[in-house]
Amino acid sequence: MTQIIQFDAFGYRSKLKEIIFNQSALMQRLMYLRQINTQAYLSAGVIRNLVWSVLHQQNYKIEQTEIDVIFYDLTDQHAEQQLKLLLSHKFPENEWDVVNQAFVHTWYKTDQGCAIAQYSSLIDALSVWVETATAIAVRLLENDDLDIVAPFELNDLFELKLRWNRRLVTQDVFIQRVQSKRFLEKWQKLRIVETEEE
Repeated sequence: MTQIIQFDAFGYRSKLKEIIFNQSALMQRLMYLRQINTQAYLSAGVIRNLVWSVLHQQNYKIEQTEIDVIFYDLTDQHAEQQLKLLLSHKFPENEWDVVNQAFVHTWYKTDQGCAIAQYSSLIDALSVWVETATAIAVRLLENDDLDIVAPFELNDLFELKLRWNRRLVTQDVFIQRVQSKRFLEKWQKLRIVETEEE
């Protein structure tokens, strides 16, 4: 009989919040992002790498890293340019990759050169990202709590599992990405798991 794990049964959302709240440099960026665009999220590597570094008892420095910012706005196709300009001016020590997920379909092509359908929401966009542990976005709310968007939840992130998400890219692309980003060299406790493996 299959055991059903309840939503966030391991308290990973609380653990993620604790880790982020303890990172003053990351909090500065979240506070500024809230100030300039309340619907924008920090996402992907900046969150993933922080958690994996903490779980490996490594020092994490946000300076000199690329930071992904995502949002979903059907009304303004050029909002990302202004947002990137403001973030780059405030935090020039970071490289900012700002993407309005509502318009990714206008430029993204699959490995086979095919166009993709327009994403219906931010969570829809996150649900196609290459690794489940990377498909995470956070923003600071007006009440100073964190809004966490994670279509695959946080289990793989905290359990140090590299899992291919087959929705958009091939397994070859996933393996190439794991190698090019040197995940297994930087964080030795990581392991690649099969898509269906628990």
